[in-house]
Formats: sequence, C-alpha cells, structure tokens
Amino acid sequence: RQIIMITDGKPSALTQEDGRIYKNAFGLDPFIVAETLAEVGACRKSGIIINTFLLARDYDLVSFVRRVAEICRGKAYFTTPYTLGQYVLMDYMDRKTKTIH
Repeated sequence: RQIIMITDGKPSALTQEDGRIYKNAFGLDPFIVAETLAEVGACRKSGIIINTFLLARDYDLVSFVRRVAEICRGKAYFTTPYTLGQYVLMDYMDRKTKTIH
C-alpha cells in the first residue's frame, strides 16, 4: 500500500475533529505541520508508504518533504511539472521490477 503525493510541499489546511476546516496559506503553520506529521506516522504504523513528488525548491518545503519521507520510509522526488511524468514512471517501474523475498 502506498500514497503517491504530488505537492508544492506546503501543508495549508486540515479537517478538525468537529468537521471544521482550519486553513493557513501563509508560511508553515506549526499546528498544521504537527498534525500532518502525526498522520504520516499513522500511515507508517499501518504499513503505508508515502512517495512524494515535490514541485517546489524552497528550503523549508524541501526540509518538510524530507522529514515526511524519513518518517514513513518513503521516497522524495524533487521535480518540476515538466519532468514529473518521468519520475512517476521511474518509481512505478522500480516497484514493479523489485523482487521481494
């Protein structure tokens, strides 16, 4: 099981327990980041790998995506809209050609 996430690297919203949407499009909101990383941890515990394709180059966003990959033992690809298809295909082919014993 895996999640393929294509992102600008910035978590900016989440659904709260009461169903309300909390949004903050300015900077990396510590509350949203903490909740996102908690969800990434839950994915790891469930055996779900997250492979992330980042379409940005900002230092803080690259660091955040690296942290996501580290937590869930997934991969982080740093790409552009022009090369995204190549990276997705390479990841797909890599998974299809691996032999797991």
